[in-house]
Amino acid sequence: MIKNFSGLVLIIYLLIFISPVSAGELSLSARLDHNEIAFEGTVGLDIEIKWQGGMDKYAFGLLPLPVAQGLQVQGTTSAISSGIESGTEVTTRKFHYDFRPSRAGIGIIEPIILKYVSMPDSIPGELTTQQFQVSIAQPLPKSVKSNFKRNAAILGAVIVLLAAIIYGLKLRQRKSIPTAPVLNPEANFADQLTQLKKETSFDRKAFFTHLYKILGEYLEKKYGMSLGGKSAAVVLEQLHATEIETGKKGKLIEWITLAEKEKYAPVSGAPGDTIRLISELEDFFGK
Repeated sequence: MIKNFSGLVLIIYLLIFISPVSAGELSLSARLDHNEIAFEGTVGLDIEIKWQGGMDKYAFGLLPLPVAQGLQVQGTTSAISSGIESGTEVTTRKFHYDFRPSRAGIGIIEPIILKYVSMPDSIPGELTTQQFQVSIAQPLPKSVKSNFKRNAAILGAVIVLLAAIIYGLKLRQRKSIPTAPVLNPEANFADQLTQLKKETSFDRKAFFTHLYKILGEYLEKKYGMSLGGKSAAVVLEQLHATEIETGKKGKLIEWITLAEKEKYAPVSGAPGDTIRLISELEDFFGK
């Protein structure tokens, strides 16, 4: 009696842990390529679904990623093929999972449930793989030498060297940057007039508006007059009171008055008037 019972247990063990699980013409099998692995290694799990008939004989639910303890899924591949075996069409669907250890000890891969529906009668069913266990070795010890003092000294030397190089580059850059010459009031006005001609060559009102501004800046730099935000009347009053040779003062008064008038006047005047005025200004300021 005991002998018969032991034989029955052995048969059940073989059916559950070694033989593929099947349902009629559909079979599900799974196997590991290793039972023992190093902590730095990997283990592969192959799952095969096989049935007689074409690819459309069964509809399958999504096969979930295996649930594991002490192992992590690193990658997965799948393939399906159909061929003739002993005169019968056979379809095979394969899945492969690679696992890497997350801890030493015993790694466990829980059973995977395959849900399917047979076609065309739409009869549902499911098959389940067995649970797998993998022995995972302890991680290899890492030899670490204590070179703290030497590394600190090297790091310090590198930092000092980098600081010296950066300082030298900045000092050299400062020396290589040319210092812009300081322009006298006349030369500064001439440069501004050249820029003004380019920017307002077709806009009479804009020309006279900016001309009034740069004439005021010239008077401030040349004679120390404070003209910020003041009207033309105040500018002329200060200009009259400033000691400037008569001919030069007259020209400045003429141009300030003209610029004030034209910047508020309706658009008028011939282009030749502006050209002649620019020529006079360039001669006056030594262009």
